[in-house]
This record gives sequence, structure tokens and C-alpha cells, in this order.
Amino acid sequence: MPPDPAFLHAVFPLLDRGDEAGATRLVAARLAADPRDADANKVQAMIHGAHERFEEAASCLRVALHSNPDDPETLMMLGNVMVATKGYEEGASAFEAYLRTCPTDAGAVMGLGQCLISLGRTEEAVAAMERGIEASPDDANMYGYMASVLVAIGQVARAMAIVKRGYARLPHATGLLSFIVQNSNFLEGVDPVEHRDQHRRLCDAWAAHAPRAAVRLDHSLDPERTLRVGFLSGDFKVHACAFFMRSVIPLLDRRRTSVYCYSTAAAEDAMTSVFKSGTTWRPVAHLDDASLATTIRADRIDVLVDCSGHFDGNRLPALQPRVAPVQCTWLGYPNTTGLATMDWRIVDAITDPPEHDGHLSERAARLPACFVCYTPPSDAPEVSARDDAEPIVFGSFNRLDKVTEATMDAWCRVLRAVPGSRMAIKSRMMTGELQDLAKARFTSRGIEASRIVASDYVPDTRSHLSLYQGIDIALDAFPYNGTTTTCEASWMGVPVVTLLGNVHRARVGASINTLLGLSELIAPDIDEYVAIATTLAGDRPRLAALRGSLRARMAASPLCDAPRFARDFEALIRGLWKEHVAGARVARR
Repeated sequence: MPPDPAFLHAVFPLLDRGDEAGATRLVAARLAADPRDADANKVQAMIHGAHERFEEAASCLRVALHSNPDDPETLMMLGNVMVATKGYEEGASAFEAYLRTCPTDAGAVMGLGQCLISLGRTEEAVAAMERGIEASPDDANMYGYMASVLVAIGQVARAMAIVKRGYARLPHATGLLSFIVQNSNFLEGVDPVEHRDQHRRLCDAWAAHAPRAAVRLDHSLDPERTLRVGFLSGDFKVHACAFFMRSVIPLLDRRRTSVYCYSTAAAEDAMTSVFKSGTTWRPVAHLDDASLATTIRADRIDVLVDCSGHFDGNRLPALQPRVAPVQCTWLGYPNTTGLATMDWRIVDAITDPPEHDGHLSERAARLPACFVCYTPPSDAPEVSARDDAEPIVFGSFNRLDKVTEATMDAWCRVLRAVPGSRMAIKSRMMTGELQDLAKARFTSRGIEASRIVASDYVPDTRSHLSLYQGIDIALDAFPYNGTTTTCEASWMGVPVVTLLGNVHRARVGASINTLLGLSELIAPDIDEYVAIATTLAGDRPRLAALRGSLRARMAASPLCDAPRFARDFEALIRGLWKEHVAGARVARR
């Protein structure tokens, strides 16, 4: 059956109106006349894809391509479906065919790069994305997409070089500057004051790009009244940050605090209900920055707590000019925001000692213990004993972009110092081919591939935590420490060896271990890091004692005392409000 514009003109308005049933009837009638009809199969694939029925969508797209093999739209759709189903070979072929017609499409270049990376064909991926840059050198997305693919497999320094090249050509591309700001957190040797200034430049660029007039905030200056406290986050769902936010938000005293949650996430899940209960819930993903600012101001929020910083889901541009008399940042991002209207960064005295105040554009507000409190999953498996006859297994489940070359060097020194030991690694993006690439980082340093145990992503928390049952000692990444991974390992009876650095992200492990009474596992330098791990590996009784006692120790510590943490957090917020009130009263005289 030849293409029929009348069919498409009839079916797409139905889909646009949400009349899927009507559209399905039209598609079914056309397919009954000709099951190979390209347009009908393509529309049917769209309907399947909307419901995440990706296998069915792929089948329809293959039929459509058999009838019309050069249709760019169908090729692009098939490539995207193959990424969703991990059919990377077919996805790469589809994107390559599409790019022969549309070489400047950054989304297709990104898709091709992701497929090739997932197939372990790193240099082919780089070459393909370089061709995309050559075809469209003034498209900032080309540089950003190429870099994001490389970051996913831990090649942060290489990604940074690409983005800096793009930013030099496109100095007004704030997206590229944002990439530099975010991903500098993963690199070694970054000057913290210079990094602070990069954050400021990014925020200034946002303000210049979308200037908005300041609004007068005339809140009551009663220091003891019930406060309206807003939390702005994209992580009110099953996410690492949620395990810490749930130790605060549900437990704040509702007699003293009215809680508002502004969710920048497009979707909700089982965890979301924890944050909806007892709060004023505001889904704001659909709002632009100006509308979000208007919404927060209309709620007359006294203290706003940003929980995303510069990471995914952030809406920092909406907070300048300010939307609340007191604006704080906490938890989700391991650095300053650079935002002129962000008053405070909530930290602790170990992650951010007073001598590091110059790293921040905000003032430091220090909680009395750790800056986080961990609420363990209720379905966490029990801690299991390890067999002394088995070889020592080290492990790290940190993201690959946290594993720097210096971290790799230190891990391999540990493995060489403990003959027969193994190293367990895990990452969300860990196909068989990527496991080989990850292992190559060890084998290039003289460690046999057989000693590296690489695990794929597992979708549920219990299965993830069960993997710790096969690990004796966790090795923290640096300079960007783990947070959730350190808490998870400790809860599963696995001690974490960490390196104390000179910036917040490099001191989180020290803060957590100090709270657990394990300061002997905090290394002042890399040589001591290696020595601590090696010595601990040779002390099986000590390991067994830690494995048997660490969960109880953690449960009894402030790290898992959510009611105490919520009281401390509330007292800190109240103190910030009182300081604002005192300053505002002086200003009004």
C-alpha cells in the first residue's frame, strides 16, 4: 500500500488529543488491508513506545523499514528503541543509516556513541562523535553528548578536554560551562577557589541570559513562629538522595514547621509517597523558571532548601532573584552553587572545616554530627559471615566516573600487596563489553582479569545490597568519595577504607567513618590508604569482628538516628531564620 497522507493527517490529531483508542482503530484498519504498510507500522510503534512496550515497537519498526528502508524517522525511532532494549548492534546500524542522511542530528550522534560504547567499541564511538562535531561544529550539544558518553565509562578527563574545546569555540554556551562545573568534581588537582569562581560565572551567565526583576519579600519577622520550609529536589523517588532526605522531611515537627516539597522529577514511584505524606506537594517539572519562582513565592516559603545543586533535576536559575528570605543548599551536590542568592550551604565540621570556608560562595551552616543521616532499607538482607578459607575480596560500587587514575593506581597497589585477593566492581552501565573495558584498567596495571569481579546493574535494593555479602573490605574512591555506597557497605558489615582530601567531596568518607568510630580507616595520604587496606586484609579476626558488629554500631550511632538528625536539622534551620530576622530588623531601622 503506498503512503497515504490522508491517513497520517487523520491519525496524528487523534494522538495529539489523547484519543489513543481512535488512533488504534485507524491503524488496525490499515494494517488489516496491508500488514506491511510502513506508515501504519510506524504509528503502531509510537503507540507501543508510549507504553514502554519496546519489543513490540521494534517489531513494527522492522516491518516499516522493510517496506521503506531509507525512512530517516523510522531509523531514528528504531535506534532509540534499541538503546532502551540494549540491542546495541541493531541500534548502531540504525543510527549509522540515519546519520548518512542527517549527519548534523546531535541526538542521533549521541545514540550511536552510546551504542558503540556499550559494545566496547570506544574508539569507534569517539570517531563517530568527532564526525558529528565536524559536521556541526557550532552545535554545543555535539560536544556535550560526546562528553557525557565518555563520562559514563569513567573517561572524565577526556570528556573534559572535548567540552573545553567546544567552550573555547562557543563561549556563550552555558550548557558546556555547566558540564565543566559539574564534572570538575570528578577530577584530581582542581583548585577549589578557582572551581568556586567557575560556579559563580555560570550563575552570572544564567542571570544575564534570563534577567528577572527582584520581588520584595515582606515575610513576618517573628523568630518563633511556624516556619514554611520548602525542599526543592528531583530525587523524591528511589534515588540515593532519598535515603537521606527521608531522615528529615517526614520527621520535622509539624507544630513548628510547615513542609513543602517541590518535585522537579517528571515521574513518581513507591518512594514518593514518603515525601507526599504530611507535606504540601508541588510537582513542578512542567514549570519554567519564572513560573517556578512565582509558585514558591506564592507559598510564602521562609526557608528554601535546594537538594540538587548543579546535578540532574536542579532548578538553580529559578532561585535568582531570590524566592525565599533564606535560601540554603544541602545534600545532592558536593560543592558550592555559586548563586549570589544562595545564603547557606549545610555541611558538617569534617566535610567543611572553617579553614575551607573560602571554597564556598555561601556561608557554611554546620550540623553538629554528620551532614547526612542514613535510613537503611527495611528489606536489607542480613549480614552474612565470610569464609576465612576464601581469598580476600575488596570492592567498590561507586560510579565509574568517580574512579580516577589515581584511585585505580591505589587499588592496584592494594591488590598487588595482597596476593590472591580480588576486586568487585559494579556500575549501572555495565554490559559485557564494558566489563571488559573496566577490567582492562586493571590488567593494564598488571592485575590479572580473573581477579576482577564485575557485576551488572541490578534493579532492586535488596539484590544490590546482597552483593556486599561477597566483599570483605570496601575501597572508597577519591577525590570524589562515596556517600550512599559507604553507608550501604557499612550497613552490610563491610568496613570502608577512605582517603581524607582537601575539599568536601573528598572528606565525606572521613565524616561517616568518624561517626562510626572508625577513624583508623581514614588515611591522610595514598601510601597510608594502601597500608590500611593491606593491614586490614591480613587481620581476619578484626574483619570478622567488624562484620559482626558494624551494623549494630551504625544503628546506634548518630548516622542512623533520624529523629535526632531531624531535630538538629530543624534547630539549624530555625537558627538561620533567627539570624535573618535579626539582620532584617536592623536593615528596617
